[in-house]
Amino acid sequence: MEQAAGCLLSLHDRSLSPVRWLAYYRVSTDRQGNSGLGLEAQRAKVEVMASERGAVIAAEFVEVESGRKNDRPQLAAALAQARAEKAVIAVAKIDRLARDAGFVLKLANEAEKNGMGGFIFCDLPDIDATTSAGRMVLTMMASVAEFEARRISERTKEALAAAKARGVCLGGYREGAAQKASERKQKAIAEAEGLRGVLEPMVCAGLSYRAMADALAGVGKLSSTGKPLAPAQIGRILQRLGLSGKLLGGDQAWVAA
Repeated sequence: MEQAAGCLLSLHDRSLSPVRWLAYYRVSTDRQGNSGLGLEAQRAKVEVMASERGAVIAAEFVEVESGRKNDRPQLAAALAQARAEKAVIAVAKIDRLARDAGFVLKLANEAEKNGMGGFIFCDLPDIDATTSAGRMVLTMMASVAEFEARRISERTKEALAAAKARGVCLGGYREGAAQKASERKQKAIAEAEGLRGVLEPMVCAGLSYRAMADALAGVGKLSSTGKPLAPAQIGRILQRLGLSGKLLGGDQAWVAA
């Protein structure tokens, strides 16, 4: 849903919005995360609004998961920190938070009850879901996102059924696939360990994913396309090293993979 987004604030006066924002970015697939394109577009929207409102992005939470799945570790971590700090969670578009209308409204109610700063969706920043009109708009936008997700699922199933009817072999066991996957995982862990000495000081210094990627590029660690690593790739490396979610210095209170 390219144009659908809104703004949800649990505060009755938007001028009282906290200066510290927590940014939540989500892509649905590893491929999107590796490319960095989806994440960079979301980050750009949030950074522009933060600049306009004089806010500081204190932490970034990057998730590679379906918007129809509500049990998401990085969203849970963002919510926990928002409750503790009464901070705002900034999201580029409503479908990046969820493609489930009921879940979005549940989060809206939780924001009001638990005293967190609420949610800001960047494409329609003037919609206030603490009002009846704002909640109606939020519900409509979330419902459209849910409808789009269901249509994608239906079209995929229809395409698979048509392929099967034509005699195309779908899925199935491939000999050696598990072994190859295990080997790739071990290789990734070994490569991450080789970067521990470089990354640990940067995590302690509170550097952003982007700064870490630039630093790694400076020592020759690039993606398979010859470009600096994408934020999602940095996040996964930190996870493999057990460095995600560590307390940082400066303005960034957390790094979440």
